[in-house]
Amino acid sequence: MGSIEIVEYTKRDLRELLADDRFWVQPRLPITKRRVASHISNPRTDDNDTLLITARNQGQLVAYLGILPDLIMSDSLEPMKFGWLTAWWADKEGKSRTAATMVLLTAMRKYSNRVAASFPSRDAIRVYDATKQFQQCARFDLSYFVLALPRSFGVAGSFMGWVAGVKNSAISNRRKVGKRGLEIRTADSLDEGVAPFINRWAATDPLRRDASCWSWILKFPWISASREDEAEQKRYAFSVFAKQFRQIPVLVMRRGAIIAFLVLTFRDGRLYLKYAYYDLNDVLDVAAALKVVIAEVNPWVFVSADPALNVALRKGFPFYLARRKKSAVVYSAKVLPSLVSSRPQFGVGDIIFT
Repeated sequence: MGSIEIVEYTKRDLRELLADDRFWVQPRLPITKRRVASHISNPRTDDNDTLLITARNQGQLVAYLGILPDLIMSDSLEPMKFGWLTAWWADKEGKSRTAATMVLLTAMRKYSNRVAASFPSRDAIRVYDATKQFQQCARFDLSYFVLALPRSFGVAGSFMGWVAGVKNSAISNRRKVGKRGLEIRTADSLDEGVAPFINRWAATDPLRRDASCWSWILKFPWISASREDEAEQKRYAFSVFAKQFRQIPVLVMRRGAIIAFLVLTFRDGRLYLKYAYYDLNDVLDVAAALKVVIAEVNPWVFVSADPALNVALRKGFPFYLARRKKSAVVYSAKVLPSLVSSRPQFGVGDIIFT
């Protein structure tokens, strides 16, 4: 193997890349235009922050690693910037383990070991463990509520999806929750009435996902259902395209007052609850509203890591056919123990976008 060349791209560099036609015609892409647009719009990113690191051997791309800058905040300390490691790839056919390690070490150096990874692969975890610089800082118990057969089962899946939709709409619908004084609506914009609620709850989150942060996330997802992204997917190793994809920010109100802000994503028949801001005293009302949203979207599976809502969803007439659990973890460098939260959210790092 020849010498490996490491190239780092800052926010300023990525902005300029959008106009570089030569970069976007290469046979293998280390990032997509959609992700670039999101990165350069991130309110927590500065122009000099490193967002992408690539490795080339004899002119060929052999490894790359993306970094999503974020902030940890507390009332007593200054905001601390760190980076979520995302889209870590190496060309296994080219035996590029050295290059993969080099881009990781470069990222750790650029962020002074303040890096974290959400839901890493087994291969990634082995490398993190080998560095002796990472530790598991959070664990998520994901509940998969199976509502019907997936559409990949053909006619049977479509029929079961229809049956599930009818059943769940009968169990929980807007008319029934309306009798509880509840109203459910999509948050088309985070206006003056919504932002204060979000900001109040974000204050208890070490990542402080406030209204400005959510405005960016909802405007710049990393996945889409567009034909342009479908074509780009063939040259990129990570998800950029889905046949079905949409983000669903939901407000739950009781007698005119907001009691919950929920962020869900719907992707190829799977509905995910990413974030949920609400008072635990309102969990039954929030769960009742969430059932209405699930019934109206009619996925074949609903996934949530919110333990209180998951317990509430299991109460009463069975809303689902089967349920299973799966654990997922977050790894971080040892200087980031404060990522552990009393109410961990599913939407951490780039997982928010996918």
